[in-house]
Amino acid sequence: MAAVPSTAEEAKPFGSIFTMMISGGDWYGKALDREDYAGSQFVDCDFTELQTTGSTFSKCVFRNVKFNVSTHTDGAFDGCRFESCSFFDSTFIGCRLTGSTFVNSTLVPLKVSAGNWSYVSFVRADLTSAEFSDVVLTEADFTGANLTKAALRNCRLSNVEWGGARLRDADLRGSELGELSMDNVQLRGAVIDVAQAMTIAEALGAVIQ
Repeated sequence: MAAVPSTAEEAKPFGSIFTMMISGGDWYGKALDREDYAGSQFVDCDFTELQTTGSTFSKCVFRNVKFNVSTHTDGAFDGCRFESCSFFDSTFIGCRLTGSTFVNSTLVPLKVSAGNWSYVSFVRADLTSAEFSDVVLTEADFTGANLTKAALRNCRLSNVEWGGARLRDADLRGSELGELSMDNVQLRGAVIDVAQAMTIAEALGAVIQ
């Protein structure tokens, strides 16, 4: 269990862990190894170049937190809410973010490799040039998101909400698209493989014989 940092404004029991309110924390360049901050709130914190390994931040709220150039490996951020956060050049490797929500956050450019991001909400998010590879994104919500020139390679994209998403020049090769609804989706220039072409054609009402 992680020690309560000096910036914690309050700490109270939450099951077998602590719920903390951390305001103005400066974790620049810090390394966290298998620490547990589940259920905590972080406000106006600097996590620039933070490196976490196997650490848990499940059901946390992050407001105005800088994750710039940070790297997170095999961690848990599921059920989190990220409000007005910056993820410039941040990397997530093998992390679980199921059910997390990004609101008014800067996500350019974001790099994600492996892990489970099912049910994540990227509504109206700017994901220009973001890189997702081998990521589970089942039932993720990309409504109104800008995925121009993004890479979604070998991802599981079944039952994703795409309404109004921009996928111009995006690379979707190798991804499982599932029953894709292409209403109001911009796909001009997107790179797809043969199997995906058939899926998209069927979603558009074409009869393949």
